[in-house]
Amino acid sequence: MQSQPQNTKQCPSRHRIRLGQIPDPARAHGAWVFLMLSILAGSLTSARGGFVLALLAGMGFGGVFLLASAAAIAGRKGCVKRAIIGLALAALSPICAIWLDADPLFLTHGAIAILPAALSGYFAERYGFQSILTLTFAVIALAVAAPAAACAGGASPLRAWALLLMLAPFFAWRTCVIRRRMNY
Repeated sequence: MQSQPQNTKQCPSRHRIRLGQIPDPARAHGAWVFLMLSILAGSLTSARGGFVLALLAGMGFGGVFLLASAAAIAGRKGCVKRAIIGLALAALSPICAIWLDADPLFLTHGAIAILPAALSGYFAERYGFQSILTLTFAVIALAVAAPAAACAGGASPLRAWALLLMLAPFFAWRTCVIRRRMNY
């Protein structure tokens, strides 16, 4: 009879994050809806004449979303094409927005979106990709596109943050409701 090692507590392998094995976010239609609604809300909240600038800033978030999707399907068909399109959108859209005189403060929102995205990754590693915490922080990261777009379009910082404070809880609530219904 062989004895088992005493300290073998490990995270189940199904929860480990590995590129190419992550669920493809581009196939999550709800995520696209949340992202597009965030960009649209931010664009409509922008100051007079800033709608196009806001859309360009929002397209940068769309590019980052496509890059995340490319990482999720690494090694599979379409990965390189998705990565190139995502990188082009993520880089060129904000550059064009700044060139057209957008408020460069919108770039800080991209940095702020890293926090909920990182928390989503942490919870995915710990509890799985379909856990409520993972999905909640993922949609909050998508909601940050709204204040970024609004800021790029000339909206005041107060208006931009108010937009995030309205959208993030609503998106999180909808995500939790849908996730709970999937359990039945």
